[in-house]
This record gives sequence, structure tokens and C-alpha cells, in this order.
Amino acid sequence: MIGSRESRRVMVLGALAVLLGSYTYVTTPAQTRIVSQTQQEKQDRPVFEFSADKITHLEVLFDDQRLIGKRTTAGWQREQTGEPLPSAVVDDFLVSLTKLVNLGNVEGQAGELAEYGLKPPKTQISLHVEGAGTQTLVLGKHNPVSTSLYALVNQSPQVILVGSVLSWDLRKLMDAAKSLESAQQTPS
Repeated sequence: MIGSRESRRVMVLGALAVLLGSYTYVTTPAQTRIVSQTQQEKQDRPVFEFSADKITHLEVLFDDQRLIGKRTTAGWQREQTGEPLPSAVVDDFLVSLTKLVNLGNVEGQAGELAEYGLKPPKTQISLHVEGAGTQTLVLGKHNPVSTSLYALVNQSPQVILVGSVLSWDLRKLMDAAKSLESAQQTPS
């Protein structure tokens, strides 16, 4: 009697394990899809909705340096003088801008812009985009862990976070433009 009771108990536990396993098998893929869709939505929040080749005019103020350029058939040129800009570097920078992702909204009041380095801004970028008008990006300080920058897009009062690698892209752009300008001014 004890043996049959024990085998009945094992069979009930086995059936319960099969039932729970089947339930888990059936429901897990749907939950996984929902989680991956949510993660994808969080990852795919581009700051701008245009391609780099649609940008016809660029104005950047970074570290007290100003760069104003326009796209021509010969490549990028300084607007004031017509001197060439390093077109490959400008194009790389613009591609980086179009791939910029909103990493999240910052909670707070518009009056706190100075705390984020946004009033006055550390960096201002203005782009004229064919078919979309003027687009702006204002950058402030790094967040406390230095992985992101505080930013404002198109004069929106909502402070967002963008990847801090943009600082490196800006420095690369401004240094290349300055180097090319110095090389053009140096007599051969």
C-alpha cells in the first residue's frame, strides 16, 4: 500500500511538472516578444528624422569656436569665405547626428536649464535640412556618470540625454576644420 501511494504521488508530481512545463513553453515566447519589442522601442528613438545628405547648411558653436558651412557641388565650404571644409569629416559628423538617439527624458523644470549646462548652452548646432527647415540641437553638461550629454532639440523645453560620444565627434569636426584653415593660411 505504501508503494502504490508513493508511486501515485510521483505520478501526480510528474503530471504537474509536465503541465507547468507546457504552460511555460507556450507562454514564454509571447512574453519574450513583448520584452524585445519594448527594448527595441526604447533603443529606436532617433533625435532627428532626416538623412545626412539632406543637410544643406551647418552652423556649430563649440568651445567658443564657430563653424558655418554650406554644401556645394564641390563639397562643404565655409559660408563666409568659400574656402573648403574637410568634407569627409563634416559628412561623418552629420551621419553621427542623424544616428543620434534619445536615451531618455530628464525629469525636472525648464528653470533648471543652467544646472544641465543648457543656459547658456555649451554647444549649439543648427542645420538647414532640405524639406524639413531648420533643425537645432543644444548640448549641455555631461550627466554625473559622463555617459550622456543633456540636450534640447528644436527649442523643445524637454531636456533629454544623448550619447556623450557626440562630444568626440564635435571635437574631431572642429579640429579638422581648424587644421585645414591653418594649412590654407600657411604660405608654401
